[in-house]
Amino acid sequence: MTGHFLVDTDEWINFFNKRDNALELVAELDSKGEISSSILTVTELRAGWRTEAAKRFMPIFYAQTKIVNVSLEAAELAGKFLKDYSAKGISLPTVDTIIAATAILGNFQLVTRNKKDYPMPELKLYTF
Repeated sequence: MTGHFLVDTDEWINFFNKRDNALELVAELDSKGEISSSILTVTELRAGWRTEAAKRFMPIFYAQTKIVNVSLEAAELAGKFLKDYSAKGISLPTVDTIIAATAILGNFQLVTRNKKDYPMPELKLYTF
């Protein structure tokens, strides 16, 4: 069975910091299917690294994952999520709504430990 996984930034941070069995998780996902990441994860990772670390880690990151761009449809769905959840009194990070929309529209399982940022029932979360 081939899976399509969209790995969230938190898991990549764990991977590069060798925390929470993230190295094993990435190996497990790789054996089960295709690993992808949002273009927004590139931004979040790069923002957290000094130039030297980025030069060392970004090529490793790119070798492990396929980068998925944000589509117009994902941007619109994310905007709907922001509006709908705000009306319920729930504030969600914009980046996370875009990542969720990308996962939903791309039929990915989202791999994250930050489940509270992803309350969308139509989103498939990878369980580990």
